[in-house]
Amino acid sequence: MANKRMYIISGGMIQCDLANMVCMPALGNAREHEVKSIWADSPVTCMLIENEEGLVLFDTGCHPDAMKGRWDEGNRMRTPVSIDEREGVLAALEMLGYRTEDVKYIVLSHLHEDHAGCIEFFSQARVVVSDKELTGTMRLYALHGDMGGYIRKDIRAWLDKEICWDLIAEEEEERELLDGIRILNFGSGHTFGMMGLLVNLKDSGNYLLVSDCVNTKENYGPPIRFPGLAYDTIGYQKTVERIHRLERKYQAKVLFGHDIGQYRELKLAPEFYS
Repeated sequence: MANKRMYIISGGMIQCDLANMVCMPALGNAREHEVKSIWADSPVTCMLIENEEGLVLFDTGCHPDAMKGRWDEGNRMRTPVSIDEREGVLAALEMLGYRTEDVKYIVLSHLHEDHAGCIEFFSQARVVVSDKELTGTMRLYALHGDMGGYIRKDIRAWLDKEICWDLIAEEEEERELLDGIRILNFGSGHTFGMMGLLVNLKDSGNYLLVSDCVNTKENYGPPIRFPGLAYDTIGYQKTVERIHRLERKYQAKVLFGHDIGQYRELKLAPEFYS
């Protein structure tokens, strides 16, 4: 078995309108025309996999200076994040006795601020991302338009560091990265191009790391509930249906992107799954 351990790393806690994750969580009625938004906790996580061929990191979390000017004011107001000094991928690697140079691969679900904020610290790693996602992100950057969950200062740092990108083409649905780790290319949905991982562990079985392909158990259904933020709702539904099929096929545990209930039940680093 090539995978020895999988660590789930806490990357802090975002607060946001629940409608970002689950569309229309509160509806008005004849008596209540103006329903207040539900302000909710949204955990940030990434996963570190110890494989016999090297370390694999799935997502990188937020930049440690997110709330100190790294993010623009709009992002800091819509999705403020709190990151304890013991949280985040950099602190976790140090706690586990690793350096950033030890990470061989980074697989990115997408390039939003809470998933791709620390890429610049891993300039020696091969960074795997959807071709559609990188292309769409850079197009937004070049056209100086509304960036949404993409951060201009993050992108400038990637360009300055000359990140080693490894692009997954649209037609490539799956790719074996290493023994026991399979990249799943889900296509457009939450963003231009979403990806996940299928990870096999000797004792605890198979895990589907799906990030914001499915924010919460409520999105997963049945019935499927769309997020408030979706680039392609048809693609989103197809992705969720595919994840259901993969879950059954591999008898896998699905790890959602921002489910606070599931997060509270997980073993967080330095604890691990094996």
